[in-house]
Amino acid sequence: MNNPLNEAPQIDLYYITDPLCSFCWVFEPTLRKFRYQYAKYIHNDTTVMGGMIEKWENFGGDGANGITNAVDVAKHWREIGDYTRMVMDGRIWLDEPIDSSFPSSQVYQVVRRDDPEKASVFLRKLRETVMMWNQDISKAEVVTGILEEMDLDAEEIWQEANSFEGRMLLNGDLGLAQALTVSGFPTVVMVNGDNQGIKVVGAQSYEALIEALQQILPTDTELLADPIPSLDVVMEMTPMLLNREIEVLYNLEEVEVQRFVDMTLGKENHQKGELLGQNYYKKIQHAPEKGQQ
Repeated sequence: MNNPLNEAPQIDLYYITDPLCSFCWVFEPTLRKFRYQYAKYIHNDTTVMGGMIEKWENFGGDGANGITNAVDVAKHWREIGDYTRMVMDGRIWLDEPIDSSFPSSQVYQVVRRDDPEKASVFLRKLRETVMMWNQDISKAEVVTGILEEMDLDAEEIWQEANSFEGRMLLNGDLGLAQALTVSGFPTVVMVNGDNQGIKVVGAQSYEALIEALQQILPTDTELLADPIPSLDVVMEMTPMLLNREIEVLYNLEEVEVQRFVDMTLGKENHQKGELLGQNYYKKIQHAPEKGQQ
């Protein structure tokens, strides 16, 4: 990659993930902060669907995390959610195991192709829907509901995603994940202009991402972090944030978040909720006043 004089050297970043990956949900606050603060060093930022569960009946479990059946998944989600304070209910696995992560991943491909700016919003809503609100994102009515909420053509997108074309789009991501030798989720791969790469596997720390970026850039590069955008700007893209996510983003203590949100958004511009003992905040979208566009 050739950069004009005085511009920061850049890398390509690949984030390999899956809508049903619990550790990817846990990793979201860290990756969000990294993307905000070091965006100037990233030439291409690509989210890659890794295809974690094609069919539940053929899944085979996850021995590393002690998962052999759906009950184990429910317990794992709840324990990880409680430990990290990134809420995961998990009861969905007790009611009826989620059949596959492929349908939602294929819908993501179609959204990314046709409305790339909305792809990350869609993936976020998928995670909220299954992790927090216990809805099965392998089902048409759940996914199309998310698409309708985003003012997208839900029926057309669902049909195309579940066609041969949708599967071929996903296969492209699966092939890329294989080429990057990804064996688990989340995985972040950074590749520099000399085609040298470095891999960060698992829900690693913010410092681990910075260290990887420093290693893959030229040795004389002095990393300079950009400031985090204000909370109202962040919540334009992510209208619902857990308490824990705001803590990570702005280096706050748990007890400081409520006052911070009230001060930065204004009490009239957000709603506070609680789920499984954790607070979350939703930005209120006010309708424009008459005479305003």
